[in-house]
Amino acid sequence: MFTILSWIGITLFIIVLLIGAFSIVFGIPGTWIILLDAVFYGWITHFKILTPQILIVLLILSVCGEILEFLLSIKGVKRSRPSKGVVAVSFFSGIFLAIMMAPIFFGFGAILGALIGTFGGAFLMEYLAQRRLDHAMHIGWKAFWGRLMGFLSKFAIAFTMIVLIFLRLFSH
Repeated sequence: MFTILSWIGITLFIIVLLIGAFSIVFGIPGTWIILLDAVFYGWITHFKILTPQILIVLLILSVCGEILEFLLSIKGVKRSRPSKGVVAVSFFSGIFLAIMMAPIFFGFGAILGALIGTFGGAFLMEYLAQRRLDHAMHIGWKAFWGRLMGFLSKFAIAFTMIVLIFLRLFSH
């Protein structure tokens, strides 16, 4: 039997899960937020609903999400042999523009900002280094697509984590 306090707790738990998924846009490791939220909920409920086995699966998914996002984000740019500093600049310009555009479109501007910032940072850095517009555009697009694939893979993993948690949460 659920009390008002347990409903408030579950609501807060779900809100933090969603914050974790959305924080991925800002370059924040949202899968870790989801995992920590699940561990905390498991601890409060004495690991009866979210068991240690489920938490280990969530841990593995979190690690895979971080690795996959990182590899996909830099893979395309690295293959194109960018100038020194392009990967770092594209990463940080993506985060910066994601934060700046977050208020637009009810927060979805952050996704657009991250992608535009990644493209723009890579393009600008490469153009300043090489002074070749075609090569800079190529590097910018590689950075854009790598970042997009990184986001999508990490969102998919975060979504999978949340579905696993919901299956456990609402089947008991």
